[in-house]
Amino acid sequence: MHGLINRSIESFLRDSYGEAAWNSVADALGIEREGFEPFRRYPDADTHCLVAIGARVLAKPEAEFLEDVGAWLARIEPARRLLRFSGADFADFVLALEELPGRAHLVLPDLDMPRISVLVQGEAQFCVAVTHSFPEWRCVLAGVLRAMSDEYGALALIVDEGAYISVDVSDDSFGAARDFDLGAGPRAHREAI
Repeated sequence: MHGLINRSIESFLRDSYGEAAWNSVADALGIEREGFEPFRRYPDADTHCLVAIGARVLAKPEAEFLEDVGAWLARIEPARRLLRFSGADFADFVLALEELPGRAHLVLPDLDMPRISVLVQGEAQFCVAVTHSFPEWRCVLAGVLRAMSDEYGALALIVDEGAYISVDVSDDSFGAARDFDLGAGPRAHREAI
């Protein structure tokens, strides 16, 4: 597994639960507390153990732990901005999920992203399937979907059905969407300096 995956889980633990939680996980894994190198490859078994131990330390089911990782990823500003480029509203975002692995490969060609298929079930109803040797990607994507629904201000029922994620968008403009300006990123950063 790409080290960036493990490093992301590590960062989630540190940011959300503090150094003590990460130290408990690192100690249980038998690794240095400095953590994972983002551009190194690790055996898939290391990632499976990281997820299992992280969930155990937080006293959560693995699926819930991974959904929380996905929601956290979608709230990190650079990832949030990249995800917002996927659609004008939440329904557009869901439809554009099939393009996400290709976009990720443009940035990180050796990142083994899952194949994502979106099937339109009805007006604003979707089935999102994730195909990968690490089926837990589905849980991460469910967390991303929940966070992005909030991001867009949409009212949506998102259910991990096991084989797929069902998404039913009841109201695409239920609440206020977070501010998003295509050009705000680098310019706003330069002006802040």
